[in-house]
Amino acid sequence: MFQDPDVKSFHDAVLAGDVPGVQRLLALPHVRDRINEPMFAFGQRAAHIAAKNEVLLSALITAGADVNLKSAWENGPYTVLDNADEATARFLMARGATLTVNVAARLGWFDELRSMVGADAALVHARGGDGQQPLHEAKTVAIADFLLDHGSGIDVRCIDHRSTPAQYALVDRPDVCRRLLERGATPDIFMAARLGDMSLASRLLESDPSAIAARIHEPGYAVVPPFNIYCWTLGFGLSPHEVALRFGHREVHDLLAARSPARVRLMNAILTADERAARAVLAEDPSLFPSLPPQDHAHLAQAIFHEQFDAADLMIRVGFDPAAQAAGVDGGTALHAACWVGNVPMVERLLAHGGVPVDTRDPTHGSTPLGWAAFGSVHRRATGGDYPAVAGRLVAAGADITAPGNGEGRTLLSLAQGNPVMQAELRRLGAK
Repeated sequence: MFQDPDVKSFHDAVLAGDVPGVQRLLALPHVRDRINEPMFAFGQRAAHIAAKNEVLLSALITAGADVNLKSAWENGPYTVLDNADEATARFLMARGATLTVNVAARLGWFDELRSMVGADAALVHARGGDGQQPLHEAKTVAIADFLLDHGSGIDVRCIDHRSTPAQYALVDRPDVCRRLLERGATPDIFMAARLGDMSLASRLLESDPSAIAARIHEPGYAVVPPFNIYCWTLGFGLSPHEVALRFGHREVHDLLAARSPARVRLMNAILTADERAARAVLAEDPSLFPSLPPQDHAHLAQAIFHEQFDAADLMIRVGFDPAAQAAGVDGGTALHAACWVGNVPMVERLLAHGGVPVDTRDPTHGSTPLGWAAFGSVHRRATGGDYPAVAGRLVAAGADITAPGNGEGRTLLSLAQGNPVMQAELRRLGAK
């Protein structure tokens, strides 16, 4: 896609909001001809990226950007208006952008929504970005009621995150979530925790005691499957206990804690880096730790992947297995995860600890830790990550710099394409 350096510079200038740079590059015909290509993440086009910057939008529109092209996202394309706030949406519509029923619901434009549904009742089922329907995006209780009264499915799931309207509303629109629950939406334990609803929490635990062990993004709690919208609105790996505390609902937290078996209490203590509580649970039952299943040990890799380093440090001290593969992060080990985020101290600690062969390959991509470091240097770029230094530590520990970086035979240099500093260090270390 970026064999042309001018097109790559245009891509980068749009991401940076560099209006003079974008204008200079669009003066080149071969760049301007590609202004509408889906060259950004999730198939977005330049206008989608610029949708909150009217100056940049003006420059793009002047050069030929089509404000009605959707993103090329297979799980539900977005319009440029889906990324815009109210003022910018008005600006775009004045320049030809077409309002959708989903955007009207999201922005709270009740009159426009009512008019559109009145003209075409099927629009209450229209799929927008990520496969959401208008009810997923309802800004107000009144809009939610209107959509339900006109046939919206109360528990319909979006395509990309397999999430319901109530789940979408939970964090930023709790009043809408409560209203959907009143009207029959399926509840989950995270709703009880976020809303501070003691009665709901009790009912859910009575009907499904296993809900006490639910964690966001982990399999097992079918109401909230992996990659649910909660991953982005609440956070990967959170328990309902943590959610209750985050929103100041101590009573719900204490109810959950009182209903939690030792294993759940241990993992909550571990993942919140509460060493005193963790060791107290282990002291109560010395047989607990040896009986932990592999998926619990895999939390070490998950914690590192999500840069929860205090929790990871505690897990290593307690004795979690660094070779356990984390299904939620493509089956990588703790060493893979540390390489992905470019964390030199964690890589050094894991190498010194041992237990993970330095050239082990994950089961999803067939990639080594070096491969994760190379790819992460381009596609993760964690703040503070030092990917060249990570590569050096791995090679010093015996990693094969000449081996393919993944199961498709891609070289480490190709995996690091787009990061010349990392490529230079890989070459210095012997990569071809």
